[in-house]
Amino acid sequence: MNAVALLLIAPLVAGFVSLGLRHSKPLHGINLATMLLLNGALVAVLTRVLREGTIQGYHNLILIDALSAFILLIIAVIGLVSSLYTWSYFEHYRMQGDIAPARMSRYFFLFHLFMFAMILATVANSLGILWVAIEATTLATTFLINFFKRKTSLEAGWKYLILCSVGIALALFGTVLMYMSSVRATDGIDATLNLSDLMGIATQLDPHVVKLAFVFILVGYGTKIGLVPMHSWVPEAYSEAPAPVVAMLAGVLETVAVYAVLRSKMVVDAAVSPGYAGSLLIVFGFLSFGVAAFFILVQRDYKRLFAYSSIEHMGIAAIGFGIGGSMGTFGALFHLLNHALAKSLAFFAAGHVQIRFGTRVIGEVRGLFKVQPLTAAALLTATLALVGMPPLSMFVSEFSVLASLATRVYASDTIHIGRFMTVMVADEVRNLGLIVCFLGMAVVVFGGFLYRVAGMVWGDPPDQLKRGETWGLGQVAFVLGMGALVVLGVMIPGSLKKLMDLSVATMTVR
Repeated sequence: MNAVALLLIAPLVAGFVSLGLRHSKPLHGINLATMLLLNGALVAVLTRVLREGTIQGYHNLILIDALSAFILLIIAVIGLVSSLYTWSYFEHYRMQGDIAPARMSRYFFLFHLFMFAMILATVANSLGILWVAIEATTLATTFLINFFKRKTSLEAGWKYLILCSVGIALALFGTVLMYMSSVRATDGIDATLNLSDLMGIATQLDPHVVKLAFVFILVGYGTKIGLVPMHSWVPEAYSEAPAPVVAMLAGVLETVAVYAVLRSKMVVDAAVSPGYAGSLLIVFGFLSFGVAAFFILVQRDYKRLFAYSSIEHMGIAAIGFGIGGSMGTFGALFHLLNHALAKSLAFFAAGHVQIRFGTRVIGEVRGLFKVQPLTAAALLTATLALVGMPPLSMFVSEFSVLASLATRVYASDTIHIGRFMTVMVADEVRNLGLIVCFLGMAVVVFGGFLYRVAGMVWGDPPDQLKRGETWGLGQVAFVLGMGALVVLGVMIPGSLKKLMDLSVATMTVR
């Protein structure tokens, strides 16, 4: 359990130490050292999970199974890459005198508190502690969004705080309902919010209360995920926050919020049936996909463009989890990982573009390949991944979700007659319509996204613009992100494949 304790203690210690420092190099050094330490501890945790299946301890407060370990992997990897990028990114603003040392120390304190809260949410064996941890992420990230203290960033931070607070309140009500169902099932003697205990008594839970609880939990945490119609904070927050913060919001926080929904879904699936929670996820998934596809077509701000892309891909993941089964769940899990890699890379590149061009307007950025070749390659790679272009890894996960939707249509091997035949045909027509809708929206996103980004990458840049990359750790983050998207599109390492297979098995109702 030492590695588990290290996952929780390291970011807390690093955060409070950062508050006492006033020089950038020690702050960045402690940040990087902490992220490396977390990744080392994660390796130990993953090894044990792959060997033993589940880690439980600390009086049953900690539960790390394959699903938890997979989410921890995303947190640790994106946290490390974001820290590499942070050094180059903030050094530019520090050298210009835009960031005082005190603000840098507060940034790293909040960043480590953010990391701690996400790790706690992932390893907690209680829906209550999970809720508290996700609420803590709201408090930390509100100040990170408003880091540059502009009027627009202040507005974005307030909007994020208000909407996510309302959402988290709804999630709390759903959590209370889940506890009430536990009280009824055990006559109050062994009432619990512990996930392992809830799964053990799932068949005794009141199905009506559990259904209502999941609606509130899905809407509540769905606000944090950015599912439509709870998404309106996403474009503002993502366009105003510093690039490394947005990478963590889009790549990691959304994933942790999805994890919270999945944990509740597992209880609902066991208590009711997989169809109930799955249908809700499919509805919200298609709604998010469709709305995002439309807004991608009309964007003029490249950071808002990527923000709507996050809404789109969270919708795709929701569809995969809603369909369920081995293929749908595996594809959705893989999509979470791929989205975290691609979206962090996209916002890293967007941060470099904004520094060099001084604008977020798509039409004012031209000839990026001539100005910053590696940044242009990173932006183009992230874009191609986000639109599902093979052989990049998001094509694999998106195709898996689509294939699971198609399999759902033709899964029936029973011949029905009479009115049952009519129902079967109606269902198949409906599901075929979903496939056509999925493909149509994907085509819209493909065309709209590439049209916008191609205009930024190609062409002739303004004559007065400085040309050439400023090499640093930010470029290392670019190379790591591009490499991961290419490698995972060609092959999935054996240990990662095993971890995802175990995660799928964990989420499957037996």
